[in-house]
Amino acid sequence: MSKVTGGICIPHLKQKIITPALNYLSVGGSRAINQVTGTFLAEGYAGGVTYLKQIGKEAPQVGSMQMEPAAYNDIWKNFLSNPKPSHLVSLLKNIAGSFNTDNNGIPKAETMIGNLFFAAAMCRVFYLRIPTALPFATDATAMARYHKRYYNTAQGKAVWKENVDWLQQAIAA
Repeated sequence: MSKVTGGICIPHLKQKIITPALNYLSVGGSRAINQVTGTFLAEGYAGGVTYLKQIGKEAPQVGSMQMEPAAYNDIWKNFLSNPKPSHLVSLLKNIAGSFNTDNNGIPKAETMIGNLFFAAAMCRVFYLRIPTALPFATDATAMARYHKRYYNTAQGKAVWKENVDWLQQAIAA
């Protein structure tokens, strides 16, 4: 395996990708922007390199937010199909484009691999399903715990204490 170096400038990620994607969906704000930026850093930004697909035999996660296809499919089937968030469907499809869709016109999970705007938008939609409010935008510890509890889950390998620095970088960016 060849050595890989480099990554995305965190302020650029936050200001040029995540903020516009979330604002396009009208689900932005500093809490959401910092939480999604922190999720990107905790999930897909290891050792200064952005991972677009998790590596390993038991690694189905895709996109810079490392979302599991099962979670992605659940969002479309059980959340976006409900009347309340249905306005998001056409906006998400606009971000995703139409080249990588299933027979029902739903973007495939793999679309998150090459479309950072879509990955950021889907991460935010993931968090929209959670009934507990996002932590305050400047509380890196609470954000790291929230990420671990709801996004990474108890079965995930993330350790919330190890991700506090990532969330602090998301806040500072």
